[in-house]
Parts: sequence; C-alpha cells; structure tokens
Amino acid sequence: MATHRLLRILFIAALAFGGVRPAAAQEGASPGVHPDRIVLGQSAKLSGSGGTQAGVQYRDGMLLAFGAANAAGGVHGRRIELLSLDDGNKADTAAANTRSLIDQHRVFALVGHTFTAPVKAALPLVREKGIPFLAPYTGFPELYDGSHRNVFMFRASFEDELALLARHIDTVAFQRVALVHYSTPVGEELRQDVSQHLKRFGRELLASTSMPINPKDPRQAVQAPAMALARNCPNVMILGVSGKDAAAFVSAMKAYGCPSIQYLARGLVDIAVLTRELGAEARGIMVSQLVPNPFRASAHPLVQEYELRLRQRKGASTTPDFVEFEGFIVGKFVVQALRRAGQKLDRKAFVQALEAERLDGPGHYRLQFGAGKRVGTQYVNFVMISEQGRIVD
Repeated sequence: MATHRLLRILFIAALAFGGVRPAAAQEGASPGVHPDRIVLGQSAKLSGSGGTQAGVQYRDGMLLAFGAANAAGGVHGRRIELLSLDDGNKADTAAANTRSLIDQHRVFALVGHTFTAPVKAALPLVREKGIPFLAPYTGFPELYDGSHRNVFMFRASFEDELALLARHIDTVAFQRVALVHYSTPVGEELRQDVSQHLKRFGRELLASTSMPINPKDPRQAVQAPAMALARNCPNVMILGVSGKDAAAFVSAMKAYGCPSIQYLARGLVDIAVLTRELGAEARGIMVSQLVPNPFRASAHPLVQEYELRLRQRKGASTTPDFVEFEGFIVGKFVVQALRRAGQKLDRKAFVQALEAERLDGPGHYRLQFGAGKRVGTQYVNFVMISEQGRIVD
C-alpha cells in the first residue's frame, strides 16, 4: 500500500510540472510513444537527508525545456512527459526503479538518472533492454570508454574535472593538499583518482579522511573527520562530499581552528546548497562546472532562454542554478532530437537524431555527438563563490 501511495504522489508531482500521466492502454510504434505523448523515465535522488538536492534541480531543469516545447504544441503533436521516481541515492532502489520504468511503465528512453552508485546499478538493465540512456548525472570512467553504445553522456567526465583541479593546484603551488570523501567504494575510488592526478604534477595528498554517506545529521557526522584533519591544517581541501555534508565539513574545519583553507570541489558538490547553508562562509570556495555560468544572462541566447523559462515558471525573484541549467540543456537537446527523429518515432530514429544534433552555448561550450560518438562535451570551467553568494568565473 505504501508503494502505491508513493507512486501516486510522484505522478501528482510530475503533473504539477507538466510531467507524466498514467499510460494509456494503446501503445505507439515504440514503447513510450503514444498518439498524443512521449513518455520518458528518470530515477533520481528527490528526497533524503544530507547531501544535495541536485536530483530535484536536474529534473526541474529538464521540465523547463519540456514544458516550453509542450506549450508550443509539443513535438509533432505529442507532449513530452517525464516520469521521475525517487531512489534516495540508493543503488538497489535505483535498479528497481529502472526495471519498473522499462517493464511496467514502458518508457521510450531514460534521461537524467543521478549519482554514481545508482547509475552503476541501472547499467546492467540498460544494456539488457537496449533502451536509450541519456545524461546520467555522474562521470565515472566506464561511461566514457565506449562499452555502452546506448548511453549518451551530456557532461564531461570526473577525469576531466580532476585533471582541471590538479592543474589548478599545481599552478597556484599549493603544497599541503587534503581530501574528504565518503566511506564507500566510490569514495575510495575518488581518493585513488585524486592521488593519481596529483602525482602527475609531482604532488601528493597530505591527508585524507572519510565520512558516511546520507547521514541523518551531517553536522554530527563531520565532527570526527574534521577534527582529524584539523590537527595538521592543509592549505587546500578537496571536497569529495556534496551538499549539506560539504557545507557542514567547511563549518567544522573553521570551528576546529583552520579558517584559511582554499576549498576546491567538483560540480557534484552543489553550489546552491553551499551558498544557502554557509552564507558568508562560502566565499572563496571554487567549484568545477560542466556547463557555462547561468548567472551571466547576457552571455548567450541559451542562457537568456533558460532565465526566461525560469521566470515564466517560478516568477521574477528566482535565482539561476548550475544543476538546473544543466538539466535545461539536456531537456532542450532531447526536444531537438525528438523533432529531428520525425513523426514516425522509434528508438532507432531517435538515436540517429541524437547523433546528428548540436547545441552551442557561451564561450567554447558545445554539446554534439556523432556516428558512434557517445560523449557530447568535455567542457569544464572553474567558478568561485564571491561576496553575497555571487558566482564569478
């Protein structure tokens, strides 16, 4: 009974954003294709303690793009609908959600799964079923090695981000480098990857520490690891944890007597949460981003369109968000590919359309696949949180 109630809540939430409705009995030429709509599926972290709200922001960005297309009459007369199921950043739940989306809800494609462990859990089903799997919000190496032909990566890899991070550390000549990561296999992989990238520049980690993932009380969970690192304060701290966990760690390090640390993080840290949780303490934190800065509305028509859709949906007082902007780019690209695929839509035509599409943004940002090419961009840029939460390049 609880499961049915959860699904009903998710359906209602999706409808409020112009999302999915229950599937009609009649199927179209391909699963998820109906005379009046195309149904896509997503498993994402939409709730849970600590961490980040990136799953919600990523979904909302896609819905901005889908909603704009639907308001203009849809794609060849069909609405785009997104069924988003909550996995709480749990691998087993993500696997169950993915099977449900494919077998029960019979979605046309999967788009926007979030975080490494859930995405890894979904991949065997994706391979087995041969369903298009678009824009997972993660960047682990397996997704970039060409072994998954129906997986399309809309973001640069963790390797690309870590390479930029290590180059920055070398450029500014930081000597005492530390890392905090989650006490999970994925966290241990991050520690090893950071060490390898630093060694390329003749550097090494001074120290590293770990904390549990999804803690009920992030402020309590960070006390022991922060105290351990504070005994030998580093010059630079790499944040390998995200959202409220990262914010709590920064506050704890300052409380334990390390106020002058340069914090560096990958985009998964979630800038919106850092600025909200830390306030003035967030100033100076540098975060790699995989899309252009959405706070610079004059930069490009793509940014202007995002901000327009954001105001239309949420009102004039809304604040742009990197994760939401990335979701918007994903949604806009999917709309373009669906249009290119034509009225007689099936998965083969859709994959061919994805390979033929292109989307340009500010600076050197470009999202483009190709025949057999499954990585659409390697764009990475550092931004810094400035005074009053401003984001500067």
